[in-house]
Amino acid sequence: MTATDSVDVLVHRALLYGHEDEFLDVTIPFLREGLTRGGRPVVISERAGLVRRRLGRGVSRVEFLDAPGWFGVPARTLTAYLASARERWWSRGPLYLVAEPVWRARTGPEVREWGRLESLLNVAFADTPTSLLCAYDVRSLPAEVAEDVGRTHPELVGAGGTRRSARFTDPAVFYAERNRVPLTPPVEPVMSRAFSGGDLAGLRVFVAAVAERHGLPRERRVALVQSVAEVAGHVARNGGGRGSVWVWSADGSLICDVIDAGTALDDRYLGYFPPAPHRPAGAGMWAVRQLCDLVEIRSGADCSVVRLHMGHGAR
Repeated sequence: MTATDSVDVLVHRALLYGHEDEFLDVTIPFLREGLTRGGRPVVISERAGLVRRRLGRGVSRVEFLDAPGWFGVPARTLTAYLASARERWWSRGPLYLVAEPVWRARTGPEVREWGRLESLLNVAFADTPTSLLCAYDVRSLPAEVAEDVGRTHPELVGAGGTRRSARFTDPAVFYAERNRVPLTPPVEPVMSRAFSGGDLAGLRVFVAAVAERHGLPRERRVALVQSVAEVAGHVARNGGGRGSVWVWSADGSLICDVIDAGTALDDRYLGYFPPAPHRPAGAGMWAVRQLCDLVEIRSGADCSVVRLHMGHGAR
């Protein structure tokens, strides 16, 4: 069964390829199927030029999006997927999407986050008229990504056809595993400040001053201050009532840990999906994920850490 046989069936496949012809031998029939069935074909890949030349007839009915611009920040990419699908893609027929993330200059935490995103697509697009074909060039693929592909995609496709992935992992289980990966230790020098509910204004001033000292552009400083204040406010209102913030620089980013030493944080897809009237919880963390380049959450029995990454340039 394909996504076009029913209005509520998700197909999520991964293509691992080592040559451009392998890429085209799978993506072109996939897109042509979408065109034949009256679907909405979309391509987000740096190999879009190859697709245009090979597809030929019908290419004008395919939407091509800029891959580097689209695959900037994982949480924003997920939001863009959902918004585009609801606002224009599904209204024109079942979605046939070829997506190939850009892996250049990704840090270890970013690579892990993209793996989490691939898993979350199974939740975001569940019960929708969507066929996702995620392409991976094995010649430049980080080893950790190659290891995750079979766990985040229910199906694998190649020259021999399509098969179920025996290693596919339930997204909730995969998500929980990601949350057990230890955070990397802070890099000295580290600036820190304790806070409580009555001192959030002082915390804002502290974070702004440290961000300015590290040369973070004004727009990015404002976004970081807003994000730290949102998380710290949650700690003050709903957590242990007080906590601390640690700030340092690493990998071209300013990194802030907001630490609640008194309360565990219930993190089940926290802040990944846009808030809705029937799902108001997590609206603040959703905004934080949109503002920051990366958000990592770790929580134990009596302590939680929300780590915010903010680079110097827009992504």
